Amino acid sequence: MAHHSSAIEGNTLTQGETKSILIDGYIPRAMDMRELHEVLNYKTFMPFLEDALEKGRRLSPGFIREVHAILCKDAIESVPGEFKKRPNMIIGAAFTPTPPYLVPTALEDWARNLEAQLASATGERDRVEAICRQHIAFEHIPPFPDGNGRVGRALMVIFCLQADMLPIVIPVEERKRYISLLNDDNVPGLVDFSEELLQEERTRYEAFA
Repeated sequence: MAHHSSAIEGNTLTQGETKSILIDGYIPRAMDMRELHEVLNYKTFMPFLEDALEKGRRLSPGFIREVHAILCKDAIESVPGEFKKRPNMIIGAAFTPTPPYLVPTALEDWARNLEAQLASATGERDRVEAICRQHIAFEHIPPFPDGNGRVGRALMVIFCLQADMLPIVIPVEERKRYISLLNDDNVPGLVDFSEELLQEERTRYEAFA
């Protein structure tokens, strides 16, 4: 997740370099400090994620601000953890982003909507569909001036783990397909894509197990 989600945003570190930084505690070469922090922030995020899952924390607006504050520390120009104060400008978008003053209410409704969908799900595909639908809905809000993509993908992973599923991790190699599905609001397409990724993750998990 640390490598792929950062790379989708344009980070040039390889998966091997990301592993060296996060697992081995070694910076393998001179690199842009912003890119370094984008990756290092996941070292803080993972214990936060484990603690949140153990405590059963719900996805409130405050929780989402915490995720943004961790993942965007020293990586964006705006203040990490603060909702947008000006409207987002999204070139070519076929939707109108939520205005700043409505963001807290929109996120609370968004979280409750997800909870209701997951509670009524009767199988994994239903849960995947709920997660994908709300991922697109999150990107339509979007609550922050920057960093919405990485936060949205991190929330997808949290949703999956809360629902006792393996995580959906979007690989950078599939960036164009992923962005196209988001741009088209293609929930069925994103569901099919996510199920493909879950099958790959399941194979990887079984190999480790």
